[in-house]
Amino acid sequence: MTRLALLCGAAATAALAGAACSSSAPSPFPSAGGAGGAGGEGGAGGAGGEQAPADPTLGGPCLDDEQCEDGFPCTFDACDTTAGRCRFTPDDSACQNDVYCDGVERCNAQLGCVRGEPIGCGDGSTCTIDACDEQTRSCTSAPRDADLDGDPDAHCGGGDCDDADPSVSSAQPEVCGNDRDDDCDGEADEDGCVSPEHDTCADALEISVPGSYAMTTAGAGFHYASSCGLRRPASTHDVVAAVLLPPGPPVDVQVTARTEGTDVAVTLAGQCGDAATELACGGPHATQATEGGGKIAKLRARGLGDPDRATALPVYVTTAEGAPVLVEVAFLPPSPAPDNETCGTAAPLAPGEPALATILDAARDLGTACETELGELVYTFELTEPRDVDLYATSTDGDGAPSLSLRTAACALPEDEIACQTAPSAHLFRRALPAGSYAVAVSATAPTSALVTLELSPPSEPPPDEACAAAAVLEPNRTATVSLLGHQDDVDLGCGPAAVDAAYALELPVASDVLLVEKLSAGDSGAIALSAPACGGPGDLLACGEGDVTPLRSARRGVAAGSYRVVAEAQLGLPVSVTAFVRPAVPPTLVPFSDACEGALEIPESGGFFQGNTTNAAADFDAGCDSAGTEDRGAPDQLLELTLTGRKRVVLDMAGSSYETLLSVRRGPACPGTEMPLSCTIGRDPQRSFLDLVLDPGVYYVQIDGHALAHGLWFLDVRVVDAEDAVDP
Repeated sequence: MTRLALLCGAAATAALAGAACSSSAPSPFPSAGGAGGAGGEGGAGGAGGEQAPADPTLGGPCLDDEQCEDGFPCTFDACDTTAGRCRFTPDDSACQNDVYCDGVERCNAQLGCVRGEPIGCGDGSTCTIDACDEQTRSCTSAPRDADLDGDPDAHCGGGDCDDADPSVSSAQPEVCGNDRDDDCDGEADEDGCVSPEHDTCADALEISVPGSYAMTTAGAGFHYASSCGLRRPASTHDVVAAVLLPPGPPVDVQVTARTEGTDVAVTLAGQCGDAATELACGGPHATQATEGGGKIAKLRARGLGDPDRATALPVYVTTAEGAPVLVEVAFLPPSPAPDNETCGTAAPLAPGEPALATILDAARDLGTACETELGELVYTFELTEPRDVDLYATSTDGDGAPSLSLRTAACALPEDEIACQTAPSAHLFRRALPAGSYAVAVSATAPTSALVTLELSPPSEPPPDEACAAAAVLEPNRTATVSLLGHQDDVDLGCGPAAVDAAYALELPVASDVLLVEKLSAGDSGAIALSAPACGGPGDLLACGEGDVTPLRSARRGVAAGSYRVVAEAQLGLPVSVTAFVRPAVPPTLVPFSDACEGALEIPESGGFFQGNTTNAAADFDAGCDSAGTEDRGAPDQLLELTLTGRKRVVLDMAGSSYETLLSVRRGPACPGTEMPLSCTIGRDPQRSFLDLVLDPGVYYVQIDGHALAHGLWFLDVRVVDAEDAVDP
């Protein structure tokens, strides 16, 4: 199919979306007997069952490209004037559906896109659990651990002598007096065994004074269920504390349990062992305050105590595995639960007056694009005239990241949300918000108290790159610095979470291959997308790259001439840089050999798109960044040669490759050359290896390799532009 036929501006967006196998696009795989065979206009076959030519990429006679159309979006269709016939070059990259574990889709010149062979991760050993991990795009192999206690079966080299019982393993302490080998050392109840403290209500830790108390669930059993119970109850452990309240007026009791990384839950009851008397409970959440992935559970029970007699209340502290727990208990003045839980009971939020929102026991009532596991509190404010609106939320204890949702007066439904953000210091900005009533919903990623502040200012003028309708022009092959200061979240293409964005117009005079690159500021995450001009939603999305690994990349090959939009997003609104690498559309170049210096494929100085497979190649070269401790020369590799006549910016992108790639650039002139500083990279993340280099004139060798002996199908997009165009001043 000709690249010119893939897009006809914004009107053909849906057709383009169907052309590639992206996660948001329809399946490109033809059904049996479906349309689009080799016998289309200028096609290779024809009526009457004619035999296919020996070269499956050759079609019928032609005089120009317009006569060549095979009906398959994954082929690059052109008239081969030397042969006088149409040539349909398969482009496997056009068939990728962005799903790793179902294998690499291929483009067949006579069938179109065909499904790949699912990734096989089995190693043949009954002692490992092998799986394909879509998130990391790699195979995982874990020792067999049937009871999921973290200690592999002793029959497979682990230390677990009873892999059906999660309370028995070499990682467990030996518990005294149970006539069982808890620690799998071959002895039961030996010297050095432990008697778990506070294992039941009969041995509860008494707490009569507010403060922090160290407890441990190591060696403890599991005795007390609650509505905040953890998964896998057979392997959980719990200990008990008793909160002692003296006679007197009622108080609120707040209990917080913290671990270094183990899931934890905390429950307060009225009577020990009676689940029906549960007063409050809190489940596990990841905390922002503890480095290395700490977990927190928190509860608040209100109006407890008796004026005439002392009160003892059991607290169950439950962990997913035996671990130290820091339990914090506070006695607070009695207060009712916040009543601003719904849109109908929203509390007023005055400009310049911070409101303290305690996100703990509120219910989840509102739909939002920034959904958290906790409920929300709702506030409201009025505008008598258009104003710029800034909303801020900052946690006072650092336990959870606040989540803000700005909503219309209707408030309740997901479509009533204007904008949202979840961040350690959340900030929402809307320019020239019209007069009217608005709601603000506040939630968090973990129980926390957050200061919420509303600031109003006169309406400001939008920056030129604020919206898609009148977007500033982005010059191809030139990097632009984007401050994002004074920007808001205007565009929702379904590419990445809600974030501050900027939009640029990208004009393509001819059918082009487009590679978008966004470099994020440290600590930020974002997205980079190519869209039809309207930016109207996921239906206009043509390419998307998102995440927190910089640089972000998204690419689309064979984009028809026309006007498009480049949308750059950053969740924290920190500065980014954006480059749209553009070249006239080219067919993919297949690299069947190039296994060594002899016959290394030449990369044109204009760049190109290359596809190969290292599976049957030899391991010829070392690489400085291959730190996997493998044997000499590592994985199979292939070699390409690039000669530069001037100083150039060279971008090498291996996105879409089927394995953990390794990419190295070596300086000649003699092959294989010497590896250059900072010119070797491993592609563990889903976007694979990427290099952005400024190179002097000379001969260079591009080494296509694999990390930790990995090999397979690879793609390499090579962009060569003038070095002086690298950065927009």
